Amino acid sequence: MKAIKKIWNFLRLRTFVLSLFLLLLFVFNSCNEEEFLSEVPLDFYSPENSYVTAKDFESAVMNLYGRYRNDFWDDSNSSGIYTVWQFTDLVHGTSKAGLINYAGNLTPQSAYADYFWVRAYRIIYDANTIIERSEAPESELTEDEKVLVQAEARFFRGFMYKLLANMYGGVPITLEETKEPTRDYVRSSREETYNQAMADLKFAAENLPGIDKVDDSRISNLAAYHLLSEVYISLKQWQNGIAAATVVINSPGMALMTERFGVDANPVGNKYPAPFDNAVYGGDVYWDLFRPGNQNRSAGNKEAIWVTQYAVDVPGGSGSEGGFPLERQACPRTYSANIKNKNGKLVPVAPQPNTYLAGRGIGGMRPTNYFIREVWNKSGYNQDIRNSEYNMVRDLPVMNPASDYFGKWVFKDKVPIVLVSEADTTRNWYPYPAKCTTIGKHPSFLYLPDQTVPGSLTSEARDTYRDNYIIRLAETYLLRAEAYLGNNDKVNAAKDINVVRRRAKAPDVDPANVDIDYILDERLRELAFEEFRSFTLRRLGLLVDRCKKYNPLIQYQEHHNLYPIPYSEIEKNTGVVLEQNPGY
Repeated sequence: MKAIKKIWNFLRLRTFVLSLFLLLLFVFNSCNEEEFLSEVPLDFYSPENSYVTAKDFESAVMNLYGRYRNDFWDDSNSSGIYTVWQFTDLVHGTSKAGLINYAGNLTPQSAYADYFWVRAYRIIYDANTIIERSEAPESELTEDEKVLVQAEARFFRGFMYKLLANMYGGVPITLEETKEPTRDYVRSSREETYNQAMADLKFAAENLPGIDKVDDSRISNLAAYHLLSEVYISLKQWQNGIAAATVVINSPGMALMTERFGVDANPVGNKYPAPFDNAVYGGDVYWDLFRPGNQNRSAGNKEAIWVTQYAVDVPGGSGSEGGFPLERQACPRTYSANIKNKNGKLVPVAPQPNTYLAGRGIGGMRPTNYFIREVWNKSGYNQDIRNSEYNMVRDLPVMNPASDYFGKWVFKDKVPIVLVSEADTTRNWYPYPAKCTTIGKHPSFLYLPDQTVPGSLTSEARDTYRDNYIIRLAETYLLRAEAYLGNNDKVNAAKDINVVRRRAKAPDVDPANVDIDYILDERLRELAFEEFRSFTLRRLGLLVDRCKKYNPLIQYQEHHNLYPIPYSEIEKNTGVVLEQNPGY
């Protein structure tokens, strides 16, 4: 009996001690409940362990570059990149002729409405995460590393808010990492949105390295100053816009390219098959700017400010779409253009797509007649090298051995080309800028084994196979001209425009003739298919005005100067009304 009592007392004592231990454990931990309950992931990636080392942040920053290139330039979605040129004074609209009911296409429910919205906010989301995580206790960044990481992230965030303000007006501004669904976003004003872009880009400009300190793929302080100048102009801060652009223009090592350079600058012997020769494709300095291999500063290009990088058949060398598909959409479908033999039989100009005949274009973006003819008539048609036979392709050779006119030039030699149906003139043939393709420079694996017709390509050809300008110094001059004009200084505006025009061997513009329409014309001549034309015109509120004058087949209404807010965003924002733009 005594033995049982001893066992019972021992068990009671053990229970008491265990209970006391558990109570103390609870008391000591209850003061830091969040830490006690927090999970530290050890075997999978999370924000807590993905943003720690400098290498982690470098990967996250490079993802911003990849997102911008792949989402804004690589995508062949018809609602995307092409719409920055379609329905403007540069490109008619679709591959169809006749009136286009723009109001029926651009609705809040359409894919057009949310394309740029979704992609811009993806980059903003990633940039916010990088910025916030760089300040977190887990971050191992040094102070200098943190400032640089934040500068690159804020560059992209400011860039995206600028684009959103250009297209949509005021938009919701979010500056923190999104960690849970939010359904009460409120639109800021357009001015507030530009102000946020200004703050981000100013920080980037003050903290990014100089252009001589970064490799070809990275942004520098000059890229930020260029975009900052545009934002200042959008806010009508003319003096600030002038000052920001001047930093870029006066930077040592920056200059417009005025002499031949790079690949093909000094051709030895005839490099092209008959009927081509160096007299036809000998080139000039504007041609050199767009030859593959000439875009980067490492190639001697002092005009380049920011260039997206592409590499054929290299992992990460392009997005999932394979590259920048400008050739496919902007170049005519010349291999479907027919000529009439002497016996009346129709044969195509070339039996297959051809590197010397616009590659494998499909004629999806026929330029307006204003761009093809009128804008050059105002500029010294036969003087301006941007309209030379090297740079504005206005004739095509017959490269089909089955034709009676093999080796002749269609328009120079008055070959009977068939231009009757809608497709003949909207898809199969129209003049086009040579920079939309890479004449004679398609990757080797795209050439057909049978080169009986020199330059014959497979049906896989489609892209513009070179690195791609995002910002060139020529645009900086035109931005500063715009700021000078806003500041009522036409003399200096004309000086900046004439720097660009003299490189093109075009006649000077008189200060009295400088207005915003002239600057927009000059941007067409210099930056066609480089600048996001729709963004520029909407930034200025002149899309509808310019199109009514120069692309009248588009049935525009005044509210089309801004895109609609996507209905899907309004529908999801159940906590508060996300206001729609007027007219939609």
